[in-house]
Amino acid sequence: MKSINLINGYKIKLISVDNHKIVDELCEKCSDYYILHAGILPSKEEIDEIFNALPTNKNYEDKFVLGIYKFDNELVGIIDIVRDFPTVGEWMLGLMLIEPQERGNGLGKIIHEALVEWAINLGAKSFRIGVIEENTKGINFWSALGYTKIKEVTMDFAEKTHIVNVMTLQPL
Repeated sequence: MKSINLINGYKIKLISVDNHKIVDELCEKCSDYYILHAGILPSKEEIDEIFNALPTNKNYEDKFVLGIYKFDNELVGIIDIVRDFPTVGEWMLGLMLIEPQERGNGLGKIIHEALVEWAINLGAKSFRIGVIEENTKGINFWSALGYTKIKEVTMDFAEKTHIVNVMTLQPL
């Protein structure tokens, strides 16, 4: 993937585990998400999962970890997405995390639009995401982008158990 240029000098590009330090700093800035989601601050293991966690029967060629950078090459967000999961043509958006200072200005929508266009070019037909029920801002954000809830599942996280709304955007 070559980088995708967005408005105002933002860009999206592949990020590797070699960038662990700046991802760690980003996750610390986004501790509100981790406390809501898992009940604890982000750990090294959780940050490693961004790069290493894979669904059953998937390989690293199907996983993309993308950094969202500001014009000065500052990492302000991260995306974890898996191609063709759970079915061929459906892509699972595991994480889209944007630092608090960059939220609420329309950047998330712009990032999502660019992500959809990129994924369509690689064969995506739909997107899937899981949003914990407590994350009302997240549910509102994804709903405003056209995602609809298809089911609920109960999941255990570090210190919390959540009802997770499984939402899809289809067709792309």
